[in-house]
Formats: sequence, C-alpha cells, structure tokens
Amino acid sequence: MEAMVILQKCSIKNHLTGIRVEKRDGDWYRTWAFKIDEKKAKNEGFDKNSIKGSFHADPKYPGCPYCEAISFYQCFCGKLNCYAGHEKSITCRWCGKTGICVEQTNFNIKSGGF
Repeated sequence: MEAMVILQKCSIKNHLTGIRVEKRDGDWYRTWAFKIDEKKAKNEGFDKNSIKGSFHADPKYPGCPYCEAISFYQCFCGKLNCYAGHEKSITCRWCGKTGICVEQTNFNIKSGGF
C-alpha cells in the first residue's frame, strides 16, 4: 500500500494539520488527520511530499482536528486548506491570496513551503 502524509492549514484557526493519505485503485483517500507544528512536519519530511490525482475522503475520515471540516480547497499556490463549505470567496492560509471556490476532481498538491 502506498501512503504518506501531506499538509493542510485550517481555514478557520490557521493551524497546520497532517493528513494521512493512501492510494487505492489509483485514487488518493484521506484516512486520518492530526495536529502538527511546522518544526515537526519539516523534521518528518512532510513538507516535501506531493501527490497528483483524484482525492477523496474515506468514510471514516475525521476531518480537520481544529474545525472538523471534511472538505478542503486547493489554492492556486498548490496547497490545501480545510473548507467548511459556507463561503464562496476564500483566502488561502498559506499564501494569503483570495479567490472563488470551484469544484475540482483532479489535484496536483504541494505539501510544504512554510
């Protein structure tokens, strides 16, 4: 089984989250989420991980450990932010740019870059 941890920021609290993902039949599934700080994420090498392809939540995925959001959005910078699904206009917690949330099916996710 292919699995790794990628990084996401909470769109409400602006805290870093590790997201465990595993590949199943060619698609990536989020299976677990946990709180992590930048130093530990960097020491573990999580900031270097990236994935491409379809990206889904496992039925048991607990969501963001800060706000419990299951959904996410990917900014133009390539990084992930959790998404509660209420706002149309969103601001990336990584780069600070604001944009309109649109639905995607395939992703090219960059994990690091503190």
